Amino acid sequence: MIHTSHTEIINNIHRLTVAPKTHFEFNQFLIIDEKTCLVHAGKEKLFEPLKKLVKKTLNGKKLDYIVFSHVEADESGAVNLWLTEYPQAQVICNKIANINLEDFLIRPAHILKDGELLNLGNRNLKLVETPHFPHNWDAHMWYVPEDQILFSSDFCCQGGICEPVMETDITPDIIDFYDKGQFIPYGKTTNEALKKIEALPLKAIVPMHGSTILGNVCNYTFQTVKSDLVMRGNE
Repeated sequence: MIHTSHTEIINNIHRLTVAPKTHFEFNQFLIIDEKTCLVHAGKEKLFEPLKKLVKKTLNGKKLDYIVFSHVEADESGAVNLWLTEYPQAQVICNKIANINLEDFLIRPAHILKDGELLNLGNRNLKLVETPHFPHNWDAHMWYVPEDQILFSSDFCCQGGICEPVMETDITPDIIDFYDKGQFIPYGKTTNEALKKIEALPLKAIVPMHGSTILGNVCNYTFQTVKSDLVMRGNE
């Protein structure tokens, strides 16, 4: 049985979770503003349960934009289904992601450069390029300057079906999950990406898998996980 849930984690930012198994969940995020944006397109085989959550949350609004961190099944697998469901919707990505996307998207993506903003109305999404981190050459994250929110993809993620929001230290769970998964590279490119993220004020870290991390614990979480990743890269 597929588990689904919906939580408004921050005003007008909705966490839409689909978990086909108890050991792992996929979080997508829907931003409701003058323009609407789906962060992560999700897996193609999980499109139908996710579509129900999206349509209910949109409540009659159209979907304007789709973004994700890198071209991978759980982040972009269902993208053409969304483009079919919402004929006005547009994918926004970086140049490297588009090298792959232009080969199969049914409508061309709009390309942003590192640091450029996608204006939604009251909020902006800033593209932050992080090549090879958490993985893939095309990797990039999305940051909301107005609320200091980082949509962090597979950075700071956790396994299992988690509480939607945590405001306490869960770094042992994050590091344990990295130990088991071995899906983050260590070394120069990771260290450079972490330095770039460190320059961003953080009030929320919003991973694709696991709990959203809110409040004062965000900086502690970032610094602790960063130290662990840098240490492994120097071993």
